[in-house]
Amino acid sequence: MRRALLWAALVWWGWALPLGAEPKTTIQFKYYWIYPRSPQELARELDARSPIIFEGKKYRGYTQWRVSWRFYWQEAPQSCRIIQVKTYLEVIYTLPQIPPTHGTTPETRQKFNRYFQALFKHEENHKNSGLYGARDIERTLLTLAPVKTCSELERLANQTAQAIIEKYRRRDKEYDQRTDHGRREGVTLD
Repeated sequence: MRRALLWAALVWWGWALPLGAEPKTTIQFKYYWIYPRSPQELARELDARSPIIFEGKKYRGYTQWRVSWRFYWQEAPQSCRIIQVKTYLEVIYTLPQIPPTHGTTPETRQKFNRYFQALFKHEENHKNSGLYGARDIERTLLTLAPVKTCSELERLANQTAQAIIEKYRRRDKEYDQRTDHGRREGVTLD
């Protein structure tokens, strides 16, 4: 009982570090339509109709993620420390779809559905880079040592968060290199 009261008092006075929370996440889907009449037309339709151009190359699926953060500090006479961090993850998937009313064969739809499932799984792993980055920012900023001024703390926290974002952007690139943009994970029409 005494220990619980002591903990409650520490939290009340802001002396205990709060636990991190999951980032607030919003997910949006953007689809582009393809119109294959047979399984043999799938690749041509995907390549011709995809609006996704990234770093000069055309892709069939893409995940854009953005992490933002807010932190709150507590100022003391000779120091300033972060007491709370909130992160936000925005995700936009761009993926192909065959319109439900498009006349095509069941075989074409089955082949496309297998392809789509593999593609979406690959794109979800890109989304995870943003999720892991947001979690990493929360954990890391909460453990920053107090500094003399809050303006110094703000600069340090933002630099730290930006470095974490870059780390997870590199993770995305390495993931695509390792998987050949998902082909080694089954993102093929074969």
